[in-house]
Amino acid sequence: MRLFFASLLCCSSFISNAQPPVYPPEAQPFIIKGYDVLDYKAGDLNGDGKEDAILILKNPGEDSIVDDNVTRPFLILIRQADGKLKQVVKNENAIMCRQCGGVFGDPYEGVELFNKGFSLSFYGGSSWRWAYNYEFRWNAMKKNWFLHKETQTSFQSGDPEVTMKTAEIAAAELGEIPIDKFNTDPGYDGSKWKVMPVKTFFYDSPKLGSKPRKAYLLKGNIATCIRLLKNFIEVSFENTKGEITSGYILRKDLAPIK
Repeated sequence: MRLFFASLLCCSSFISNAQPPVYPPEAQPFIIKGYDVLDYKAGDLNGDGKEDAILILKNPGEDSIVDDNVTRPFLILIRQADGKLKQVVKNENAIMCRQCGGVFGDPYEGVELFNKGFSLSFYGGSSWRWAYNYEFRWNAMKKNWFLHKETQTSFQSGDPEVTMKTAEIAAAELGEIPIDKFNTDPGYDGSKWKVMPVKTFFYDSPKLGSKPRKAYLLKGNIATCIRLLKNFIEVSFENTKGEITSGYILRKDLAPIK
């Protein structure tokens, strides 16, 4: 566990000292005019035995641009029968922006490729740190990569061993999200939901059958929805003292307020 904490705490120095990405000449035609290469990784993404690639671009002046709307195009390049690469995916919402890491800096940690899939990692925050990892897998029937699992980690940098929280959200909760429709910012829902049973508990991870936390809400309490999932709702609740509790509540225990 200590090694894991250390790896999270030092990750920004690793990124800042990283060498410029190396990419082959065959990737050059896919670099959009006015952009530089942020990252390039090659591997078999669809299980056909051929070497494909992921190309991530950036605005060359993004370090000095104070704007969280500067996109970083994410491209998937698939090796064709003739041996040439072909762009099959372009998504401008798959990579967090340079300014999205808060005071901690650039949140982009990297892309890792594995057989028939890949994962994207991000890390940021200030005294309260957060990390996200998104794993995508190839669906041969639908000819696309779908979000298989999302892992969220957060902790207070001064005491990570005590404050560390991890939530894993599987595809069964996320629904079917293809890479071309994926967005690292799912948006804030903001709708209000009322607790229906006598008591309902918070969960750290939205997984049916998992152990709930000690924190709970009572019948009639009204919580604010952060994010809707299939069987759970990520909510935030503020009590009369102004104290805020957040986490996942079973969707069946809540009713929307219209």
